[in-house]
Formats: sequence, C-alpha cells, structure tokens
Amino acid sequence: MWSSMRGFVAIAAAVLLSFSTACSQDPEVLKRQHVQAGDRFAADGKHAEAILEYRNAIRLDVQFGEARSKLSTSYEAVRDLPSALREAVRAADLMPDTVEAQLRAGSLLLRARQFPEARARAVSALAKAPRNPVALVLLGNALAGLKDMDAAIEQVERAIDEDPQLALSYANLGALQVAKGDRDAAESAFRRAVDAEPGSALAHMSLANFLWSAGRLEEAERELTIALDIEPKSTVVNRALAVLHIAERNMAEAEPYLKAYADLSGAVDARLVLADYYVGLRRAAEATNILTSVAREAAGYAPATVRLAALDVAGDRRADAHRKLDEVLAKQPRNELALEAKSRLLLFEQRNDEALTFATTLVNANPRSVRGRFTRALALETTGAADEAVKTYEDLLTTVPASAPVQARLAEHYIARRNYKGALQLAQQLVKARPQSGAARLLYAQALLGSGDLQNAERELMILSQATRTSPEVYNWMGLLYEAKRDPKSARRWYQRALELQPASAMALAGLVSTDLAEKSPTSALARIEARLNGQPNDPTLLMMDGMAQMAARDSRQAEAAFRRVLELDANHIDAYTRLGTIYLMENRLDEARQNFEALAKHQSTPVAAETMIGIILTRQNKAEEARAHFERALQLNPRAAVAGNNLAWYYANNGGNLDTALQLAQMAKAEIPESASVTDTLGWIYYQKGLATLAVATLREAVQQSPSDPSIHFRLGLAYLKNGNKLEARSTLQQVLKLDPRFADADEVRRVLATLPG
Repeated sequence: MWSSMRGFVAIAAAVLLSFSTACSQDPEVLKRQHVQAGDRFAADGKHAEAILEYRNAIRLDVQFGEARSKLSTSYEAVRDLPSALREAVRAADLMPDTVEAQLRAGSLLLRARQFPEARARAVSALAKAPRNPVALVLLGNALAGLKDMDAAIEQVERAIDEDPQLALSYANLGALQVAKGDRDAAESAFRRAVDAEPGSALAHMSLANFLWSAGRLEEAERELTIALDIEPKSTVVNRALAVLHIAERNMAEAEPYLKAYADLSGAVDARLVLADYYVGLRRAAEATNILTSVAREAAGYAPATVRLAALDVAGDRRADAHRKLDEVLAKQPRNELALEAKSRLLLFEQRNDEALTFATTLVNANPRSVRGRFTRALALETTGAADEAVKTYEDLLTTVPASAPVQARLAEHYIARRNYKGALQLAQQLVKARPQSGAARLLYAQALLGSGDLQNAERELMILSQATRTSPEVYNWMGLLYEAKRDPKSARRWYQRALELQPASAMALAGLVSTDLAEKSPTSALARIEARLNGQPNDPTLLMMDGMAQMAARDSRQAEAAFRRVLELDANHIDAYTRLGTIYLMENRLDEARQNFEALAKHQSTPVAAETMIGIILTRQNKAEEARAHFERALQLNPRAAVAGNNLAWYYANNGGNLDTALQLAQMAKAEIPESASVTDTLGWIYYQKGLATLAVATLREAVQQSPSDPSIHFRLGLAYLKNGNKLEARSTLQQVLKLDPRFADADEVRRVLATLPG
C-alpha cells in the first residue's frame, strides 16, 4: 500500500506540474504576467525594468495595444520621446475605439510638431466623445500649429463650455491668444484658469510664463511662489524660480531653488546645472564637490570630468586639465564635449595645428555639430586658413542664423576684408538682438565707418565712449573716425587717451604716428617710435612704422634698414618687400640693391628673404627668367615662402607655365598671407586662366575688397565677370577701372572690351 501511495503521489505531482507548465506556456497568461510585472516596476519608478517587461509582452502578441500604450508611457518617463511616440501611435492604431489612446498619441504628435497627424487623432477621439474637453483642446492646439488660429481658439472655447472648471483649457486658450497677438485676451484666459482651479500649480505656472514673457517679473515671481507652495517638490517650479532670479541678476536668491531642483530631481543634468551656477559665482570648491560626485556615475562621467578640466584651466593647472580630457577621450574617443574642450585648450596654448586636429575629429564625429564647426573655424583662423574659416562661419549661419558668436566672428572677418556691406548687415542683427552689448555696437560702428557713413559711426562711437569711458579700443576707433574726417587734432586727442589707458597699444601708437605724419611732423613720429623700439627692438610692426616715418622724413637709408630688418624677422612680410622695391626703383638703385642681396645670400644659411628680394628686383628690371630661378631657390629653402611662391605663381600664369603648379603655389601663399590683395589677386587670376570663372569672380572680388583703389585688380575682375557670363557686372567693373585711372596701362584694352558690351 505504501508503495502504491508513493506512486499515486508521484503521478499527482506530475499531473500538477504538467498543468502548471501548460498554464505558464499559455501566451495569453504570459503576456498578462509581463504587463503586471511591468506595472509594478513602473509604479516603483523603475521604468527601464518596466520597458523590458512590456516588450516581452509585445513579443508574445504584437497586436497587444494595452502593452504598447504602457510601453509608450515608460519610454516617455525615461525621456525617449521618439520611442514613446512610435508606441503611442501603434497603440492608438490597435485601439481605435479607445479615446485615451487617441489622446495620448495626439499629445505626443503635437509635441513632435506633427500637427496634421495630431489633428487626425483629436478628430478620431471626438468621433467617440464629441464633448471631451481634452480632445477639444488637442484639436485646438493642432489647428494652432497649422496656423488656423481662429479655428483653434474656437475649439478651446468649446472645451471650456464643456468643462468650465478645466484650468488646462483656459491655459491653452491663453497660449493661443498670445500666438494670435491678443495679449489682453490671453491674460484674461490665464487668470480665468487660476480662478477655475486656484489650487492648480499648472494654472499659476501658465500665468507666470505669460507675465514673464511680458517683462512683468515681480508678478511672475509671485505666481511661481504660489505654485511652489502648492507643489513644493516640483522640479519644474523650482528651476523656473531659479532661472527667474538669475535673469534678474539676483544670484544669491537663485541658490536654494537650484539646490532643491538638483536634490529633488537627482538627475545628472540637474546637478550639473547647480555646479555650473557655482562656477559662475567662482565658488570652485562647491562646484568641484558636486562634479566629483557626478563623475562617479556612468551618465555623468564625461560631462562632469570635462567641467573639472575647465576648473583646472581656470586654476592654472593645465597639465591636470589635459590629463582629465585625455582620460575621457581614451574611454570615449568621439565625445563632443571633450573634443571641443581639448581643442579650445590647445588654442589657448597656441598649439594651433593640434587644436585643428581635435576640432576636425569633432566635426567628423558629428558633421552637424554647431559647436564643433564653430570651434574648427576658430582653429582654422589660427592656422592661416582664413578663407575656409569664413566659409565655415557662412555655412553655420544657414544653420543658426541668429547665433551671435558666429555673426560676430564673421563680421570681424568681413571688416578685415573690407566687405563693409556684409559686416554692416551682420552687425545690425547683433545690435538688434543685443542692444546693450558694447562689443556688438563697436562692430556696428566699425562697419559704419568702413562703409563711409561717418555721421552714424560717430554717433555710435560717442555713445560707446560715454558708456565705457575706460575702453582704449573705443578710443582708438574714435581716433580712426576723426582721421577719416580729416581732423588730426581730434584724432590725436582720442589716440592719446587710448595710450594713457593702454601704454602698449600698437593701434594707438600707429594712430599718433599717422597724425604726426599728416601734420608734416615726421620728427615727432620718429621720436614716438624710437621710444617704443628701445624696449621692443625686434617688433616687425614697430619696425614697419619706423620705415614709413623715415620715408616721410626723406631718410631712405634708415627706411631701407628698417624694412630689411623686418624681412630678417619675417621672410613672408609682403609689405616690407613692396616698400623696399619702391625705394630702389625711385632711387634707381636696383643694380646696387641686387648686388647687396646677392652678397647677403652667400653669407646666410637660409637666405629666403634675400633670394626673394633678388627675384623682385630682377622682375622690376624685366628679367623674368632670372627672377624665376631665385623664387624657385627661395622655395627650395622654405616651401612655405609665401612671397616667392606668389611671385612664381604669377610668373607661371603669365608666361605659359604649368597652371596646376601655379595654383598650388598661389593657394599656399593665400594660406600664409590671407589678407594680402596681391596674393588674392594672383589666385583669382590663375582660376581665370584655368577656366574656373565662378571661383575667379569670388576670389578677385575679395581682392578688390582688400585693395579697392587698384585698377589692375578691377580689370581682371571685369574679365572674370565677362567669362562667367555676367555682362552687366563686367561693364560696371571695367568702367570703374577708367574712373580709378584713365591712363591705366591696359586702358585701350578696357575700352575695346567695353565697346563689345551692351548698354
């Protein structure tokens, strides 16, 4: 009996086990179990685990709309909005008769600015529940997105009629009235929302936002404080109050709200905001404590470590900063924050080629990164690739047309290139967006001055000089203004004030020297320069000033010595070559000068400047073939010898040489001396010779901006316009040649071409 009983028990156990297994394998039962487990995780705030459970349920039944709806909610909780939207739409499609599913999908579609789709979901919900106020509000907002403001307002007003106590409807009505431009009606709607539900934090928040946008900050703060009393643990309200106090420059009052925001949220982003706040107040120790804690977490490691590196830089611990950034990049080679920080640190250290490498890596990692492209443009500037930097800034403006840093950098380049029309347009936008910015207004004044609008430039500079009172830069530009007005006495006064504030200012010294020379007092100019040269004997800028003043004093030997010293220091200083050539030509000393430089070349180990100067002299003597050999020798000594490269490129372009080689040389010279009109002219002319008319026009137009009074550049630009098919611009440009110099060497050719053009 005992044996048979044991057998019975075993059989019963087996039957029970098989029954249990059968139940556990039933897909209907299993999918419900997964949903229930997901619900428990979601209730505990464990949304990552909830997502896994809901997805397990969907694997068992892809048509399970309820699971997809709950999955959407958890995706939204972890801020994966694309996934939340996708699952909400699928759930609504699977549950067409469920109003809540349609409203959820519509709400997420509205957030994604998919207004036609949001409208369709609202209409679907209203087909089942015609008086549902939430559906009416959704329809109204979708219509607003489609710019049908009157219909949108009508729908929200219907929602209010259905439920006069629904604060959300009033808040939406207020937002729609704002969009329509009726601010009085908007304020009325927001206040009705508060009256309908005085205990609603959302209603008070909505009214606060309206008041804030109207600049009524005290009233906005009062409404936010009420909202915080209602929901003291609201991260949204705490952060809003912090931002409001910061906007009012009440930095101390912002701290408790930012701390509450960080503590309540616990999120990495919230704690980083608090750390950034402490950095702004120069409370480095508190910022460091927070960042050190955040850096221990996987999600916060990179952003916190990059910020710690920035604190190291501020504390002059650059080696530590490099170490931290290198550690981040070793773990995350494509981390954009670290790549940008590394590039900017290298720029700060003037390690420009390395900075460009990191900035290029950043852009390759994310070609659409605005910060990355901007950083790369800064690096391009420092490595001499100004043209590419300008093009990058111009491309960036198509992506972020209102970016003040991009507008400012591009405006500065345009001013340097004498493109005052472009600079003026950008500066006007900057001033409109930031009327209190002294830097923006100074750029505006510079653009006005460059474009010849002296009256408005004077007005802007006067305002700036009164507002700042201690800005040598503003005073220097005041000096330039009065020089342009041919008032050297006033110019001198402003330059002197600039020099008092900044004794080392090269711009102020150059301005005073210029006014001395304008008043026929080269002795005074030379005395100023000599006093500065005593402390800086190897400064090329001072030596160029000295040479110019010596020429004004008619002491060509001293001028020659100054310009030759410049070339010893900088073999690519094109202006020094030009000035020397002018002296030798005027004094008919070309043979003597050539012999002198030939002797010098024999005694120097790398006589780049001497060989280049010999080539220039031989060119002036119409000995082009001999000149070519010396330019080639200079380039053998230094492949980046820009002046020799430019002159050799010109020789090839005009004497049947290899145009591809000429182009390479001209591009190298342009990279080395981007602001030189003669170099830009050479590059543009080679483009013309190669049949690249569009590039020729763009480059020669830049050369004209760099040297607007040179008729020969205008001539070549006119020919480029003609080759590019733009006869109107060709005619206008060629006419300008004859206005600048009726006796221009190729004036007969200009007239011949003009005779073939219409008009």
